[in-house]
Amino acid sequence: MKHEEKQTFIKDQEIRITEFYQYNVPSFKAITFTGNRTLPTGSVSIYGYINSNKKLSFSATISLGSGEKNFEADGGFTDELDQLMRKDVKTVSQIEKIKKEQK
Repeated sequence: MKHEEKQTFIKDQEIRITEFYQYNVPSFKAITFTGNRTLPTGSVSIYGYINSNKKLSFSATISLGSGEKNFEADGGFTDELDQLMRKDVKTVSQIEKIKKEQK
């Protein structure tokens, strides 16, 4: 992936990650992205935290080597962030479907 392609890809994924946390964390106010990395497997990880609190940090993973094209829900997050999440966490595709049905 060329630099410009990667930057566009990262920006697109940041939109999806924001959508994921806006829906799945009822107390969501803001998101801060702190970096990204391409792993040797070809996966891309994007790092950040929510609500201006570094204890609410996450890493979002897109496994390009496994055929994933976009962020859905994979990655990890702190226990503090886990405690704020809905019990019935939805993927980005599920969230988009719910939003379409509500229109």
